[in-house]
Amino acid sequence: MESTEKGEGFSPLGSRVSEMTSPEDKERASASIDPRSLEEAKGAIAVGCQLVLNRLERLERGLAKVRTAQDISRFSRALSMYLLASLPLRPETCPFCVQNVGGNRCLGCGYAETHGGRCDAETSAFGQLVEAVIDLAGVIHEIRDDPHISGLDLDEGRLRLKSSIEGSRVAAEVLLAAIAASSVSDLMVAKRDYIEAILDALPVDIIVSPEVERSLEDVRAKLKRYW
Repeated sequence: MESTEKGEGFSPLGSRVSEMTSPEDKERASASIDPRSLEEAKGAIAVGCQLVLNRLERLERGLAKVRTAQDISRFSRALSMYLLASLPLRPETCPFCVQNVGGNRCLGCGYAETHGGRCDAETSAFGQLVEAVIDLAGVIHEIRDDPHISGLDLDEGRLRLKSSIEGSRVAAEVLLAAIAASSVSDLMVAKRDYIEAILDALPVDIIVSPEVERSLEDVRAKLKRYW
């Protein structure tokens, strides 16, 4: 699924950009995955969840060093960038990518056939989601300290950051608990729900940027087509 290499002669068979994938298409895509590929993807997701939980614990301890409004602003952006970079969108976390590797990369991929084509195609549901996430991270990265941030209440800001960390922790724990008994479709749903929970946890109310808000809504829109 999450391949970034161009392929020759692949014709997208799935939905167009504006269409949602039907339950029947999802079932057809899921049926193409063998148990070994599913378990390998689950293992990679579990490792990623544990890394996120460990990092969130360190970040929460780091809140003790947040003493100024500028600290809160910078922490909110750094936390957001980390959470976006840690989303389970790498090839090893995708059962379709795990199964469709090697010389015939993406040929016969059930996800590509039902979700707009190869993931490097403009019509790919996954490709569009990844591009939207990258764009959001880029907008956040470009933000510099707002001269008006000095009016931010420090206690309220620290509480908001702690809430963001806690929401992210709960999301990771839910995903970790869900994957063991998941079918292919269940796993994709769990990943989608995790991404949605992380988007909800982002401290964008501290960042206060219309560009970030627009980019975030674009990610949400693309996530609806992901699975």
